[in-house]
Amino acid sequence: MDKTRPNAGHRPLIDLDGLGLKGKTVLCAVSGGADSVALLCLLAEERDKGALALYAAHFEHGIRGEASLQDMEFVTGLCSRLGVPLCVKRANVPEEAAKRHMGLESCARELRLAFLEEERRRLGADFIALAHHRRDRAETVMMHLLRGSGLAGAAAMPAKSGRIVRPLLGFGPETLREYLISIGQSWREDESNLVADNPRNALRLNVFPVLKDIYPGFEEALCRFADTAGEDDRCLEGYADFLGTKLLARRAGIGMIDIYWDTALKRRAVKRVYPDADYDAVQRALESKNRYAYTDLGNGYRAWGDCDTLFILPPLSAPEPAGILMPGVTVLEGVCTLTAESCPCEPIRHEFYTQALSLSALRGACLRLRRDGDFIRPFGMGGKRKSLGDYLTDRKYPLPLRERLPLIAKGSEILWVPGEGISESARLSPGEEAMKLTIKYHRGE
Repeated sequence: MDKTRPNAGHRPLIDLDGLGLKGKTVLCAVSGGADSVALLCLLAEERDKGALALYAAHFEHGIRGEASLQDMEFVTGLCSRLGVPLCVKRANVPEEAAKRHMGLESCARELRLAFLEEERRRLGADFIALAHHRRDRAETVMMHLLRGSGLAGAAAMPAKSGRIVRPLLGFGPETLREYLISIGQSWREDESNLVADNPRNALRLNVFPVLKDIYPGFEEALCRFADTAGEDDRCLEGYADFLGTKLLARRAGIGMIDIYWDTALKRRAVKRVYPDADYDAVQRALESKNRYAYTDLGNGYRAWGDCDTLFILPPLSAPEPAGILMPGVTVLEGVCTLTAESCPCEPIRHEFYTQALSLSALRGACLRLRRDGDFIRPFGMGGKRKSLGDYLTDRKYPLPLRERLPLIAKGSEILWVPGEGISESARLSPGEEAMKLTIKYHRGE
C-alpha cells in the first residue's frame, strides 16, 4: 500500500532538551510501523543537525510469518537509506512463549526489551527511544484502570523512565502519519492490529471510537490524569522514604509497620518488604489483625497483626545449626553472621547485639534458631530454669519475631538471646577467658 503523497501535515517537534537527548547517543527501536518509522525519521533529522548520535534496532519476532520477514527487510532498507546503523535480532516468539507459559504479546515485549537493553549496553548508547504515542498511552492507562491499578499503574508510560524515552507521547497517530506523508515516507501495516482479539485491540477498535464521540478530548484527558497520578505517586513515595523507620522498621529481616499511619503509606511499606505483592496480597496484609495467626500473602510471605504493629515476614528456610568458630565468623544461612573475638573479662552493656560470654561455657555451643524444649537460666535468677517461650513472653518479645531469632545454644539450653539477655551458665567470672560475640542480621535490623 502506497502511503506517499504531497505534504498533508506538519513536522512534530521532539523536545530534546526536556528528554535530555541533546548530545547523547540514542538507540531507536524500529518495527516498521508508522509510529516507529516516524520516530526514526525525526531522530535522523536531529542527527543530521548534529544534535545526537543515532542507532536503530529491529526485533523480528517470527509471529506473522512472511510478513515479519518483510518488516525486517523494510527496516533494513530504510536504515540503509537514512545512514543509520542497524542491529537486528530474530526470535521464534511463539515457541518461546510456549516454553515460558506466557502470552505471545507479553513474551514478545519481554524478549524485545531485553534485546534493546543488550544492544544499548553493547553500543554504549545513553537511551533507548520507543515510539509510543498519545493513544498508546491512553490505551495503557485505561487497561490499568480497568484492572484496578493504583497510582503507579495509572501513571503508565512516562516520557522518561531510566534509560527508556518516549519522544512521541505528545502526538496522536494521525499527526505522525501526516508527517510521514509530508516527507514521502512509506511504512508497514500490521494487519493483526485490526483484529479485536486482545484487550488493547478491543479498546482501540471498539471502545475508543465510542468514547471519542462522547468525549472528543478523552485521550489527552487520560494522559493528563496519568501525569497527575505519577506526580502524586512520587510525592507519596518520597514521603514514605522521608518517614523511614517511623513508617517501616526492620528486625531480623521482618518488616514492622505502625498501623496508625494512613493506608496509602502502609500500602507502600508493605510493598517495600514484599515488592511483588499484588493488590489482593497487600489488602490481606493490611487487614491482618489476628495476633494468634498468620495471614498468607503468597510466595512464602506472611503477615501478622499484633496490637499497633503489622509484621510482614519474608520466606525463610530453616537453616542448619552452625558450630561457633572462636575466634572467627560463623554464618547462620539466611539469618545472620556471628563474629567471635577474644576480649577483656568484662560484661558489655548498652550494646543490643554484642555481648561478652564465658569462653568455657561457649565450647561446644552453636548458633541456631529456636526449637521445642529450649530453656534458659536467666541471669540474676540463681540458675533457675525457665522455658524460652515464657522468658520471651516475660520480655514482651513479639511472637512473629521469635521464629527467626538467632540463639547461642548448647543442647537445649540457651546461653544468649541477642538483645534480650544471657544465661547464668554463660556469665563471666573474674579472671576467666571471655569471648566477645557480635550478631549482624543479613537483611537489616
